[in-house]
Amino acid sequence: MHINVTRRSFVSSALAASGIAAMHGCCLGGTGPKARVAVQLYSVRELIWEVGMPAVLAELKKMGYEGVELAGYYTKGKKPLTAAELKFILDGTGLVACGTHVGRDALAPDKINETMDFNLAFGNDYIVCPGGGMRPGKDWKGTREAWWEMIVKFYATAAVAAGKRGCRIGYHNHQWEHQERTHGTTVWDYFFSNTPKNVCMQQDVGWTVTAGGDPCEWFRKFPGRSPSLHAKEVFDKGAPGILGRPGTLPDGKPRKGVDWDALFPVSDADGVKWYVVECETNPKSYDSVRGSIWFLRSKGRC
Repeated sequence: MHINVTRRSFVSSALAASGIAAMHGCCLGGTGPKARVAVQLYSVRELIWEVGMPAVLAELKKMGYEGVELAGYYTKGKKPLTAAELKFILDGTGLVACGTHVGRDALAPDKINETMDFNLAFGNDYIVCPGGGMRPGKDWKGTREAWWEMIVKFYATAAVAAGKRGCRIGYHNHQWEHQERTHGTTVWDYFFSNTPKNVCMQQDVGWTVTAGGDPCEWFRKFPGRSPSLHAKEVFDKGAPGILGRPGTLPDGKPRKGVDWDALFPVSDADGVKWYVVECETNPKSYDSVRGSIWFLRSKGRC
């Protein structure tokens, strides 16, 4: 997900939610069925604020989406929803909650049970922290290496607490995790090389490719840790934000996009259960999420 002030405030002002980290690992590896298709509601947040979550979710269901991932729990006029209201809406549309995004503080020892209580009440057991809040702040006096050692311990502790409640916790990348370095490697590599397997990996494949990486590499290096991935096209100025349409460079040449045909068999073999579509453009329109599910349907994915 693209982190900016709007995004951070959207997540941090939401009610606390939680949960990732089954005690026996995030999911089973090996060859499995193709993933189901969900949508990250951040993609249509302004529609939700205007017409309400029930109407938006009903339209997403008509398009063919099977699940939703939340990032804040708002409806018309940005009014917060209770867990009971969320469950009522989800049950009414037949959509499944396949995850939620929260700030890192929601996974802290004094907050994680509250976070899990809220999520389990509306049927979600998978809680993911996007990259916001993962960089050391101005009040951090230690080294960069010490910061990431602390972050690794933080997630390992949270995973144990979540697993006791039947929940899972995980980390979602942006572009910078594949570019900034610590301990002689990238932040992304260091984090998953040093956290236990019950800390799940939610790879945003669009951001990975935007950073110059290959998403398939990470499923092979850290197998069986990805209940879901973010299905997003490369994010860059001028790109339309629809899967399979990376757009063109300023000189008119095609921009390198996600190699979906290479990704599908690798993610299936890894046991990824959900492709969570996220579109960084047009949050006031269905166009991007509709175009993205049409693309996945054209590839036989739904």
